Amino acid sequence: MRSMTGFGQAEGRNARHAVAVVMRGVNHRFLDLALRLREDYRASEGPLREMVQTAVARGRVEMAIEVASLENRRPEVAVDGEVVRALHAAVAELASQGIMSAELQLGDLARLPEAVKIRVPPEVWDADDQGLTLEVAGRAVEQFHAARSHEGAKLQAILTERLNELERLRGLLAGRRREAASELSANLQTRIEELLGGRGLDEGRLAQEVALLVDRSDVAEELDRLGSHFEHFHAVMADAGAIGKRLDFLTQEIFRELNTLGSKCRDATMIRWVLDAKVLCEQLREQVQNVE
Repeated sequence: MRSMTGFGQAEGRNARHAVAVVMRGVNHRFLDLALRLREDYRASEGPLREMVQTAVARGRVEMAIEVASLENRRPEVAVDGEVVRALHAAVAELASQGIMSAELQLGDLARLPEAVKIRVPPEVWDADDQGLTLEVAGRAVEQFHAARSHEGAKLQAILTERLNELERLRGLLAGRRREAASELSANLQTRIEELLGGRGLDEGRLAQEVALLVDRSDVAEELDRLGSHFEHFHAVMADAGAIGKRLDFLTQEIFRELNTLGSKCRDATMIRWVLDAKVLCEQLREQVQNVE
């Protein structure tokens, strides 16, 4: 069992780049991958997505890739002499007319892209750099996967504890069922006799009506189905891979059976146990939302 919550990170470098990868995961119904990567390195996006999609089935996953260049790329400055001379001549002409100062500063030229061009050599990103990125990302995914498995083990312990308590309550309900049915039968017969006020009633008809009412309140089928759902829940928890959706469905089925059982119960003690079981089932459902 794996949780959808996890964290992983890794770093690496080659001669030209240092790469750092950070992964975080939280709950989500499906796989929602947010890949944070600069446009310069988008060539690696496809393989990175494929890597995560192979390793992760569900959850909101954020993967941030930071790349730092280790190369000393010297900028190149190109000055267009013809433009500068023409500009100087124009400034001198304006100065001779007293319109402006004759001084032409370097800052003035830097603001004119036609006169001065500064070029930084493009950053090289080749197959070796992509290989480094995938290798670092692979180690981050492994750490992320291990963290989710660790959290999953904690979840499994919690789910098992809640399920065992539910099974204990089911045992109490099953043990109380026959006694409650007998008490209900006796109470119904007494009330009917009180309502009749001493008037005669066919004993066979009375027994038939009481038996019918008691049968409608019997919860044997619901208890049997609960036991089957509990066994299935244990079996699914032992499976590998993404099991969260299956557990969520089973939790809904358990809650449905408890609702039916509660509506049929007429015994105060059994009703209290059913309410306790519903609380446990809700706790079970909350924890299942974290399972991949």
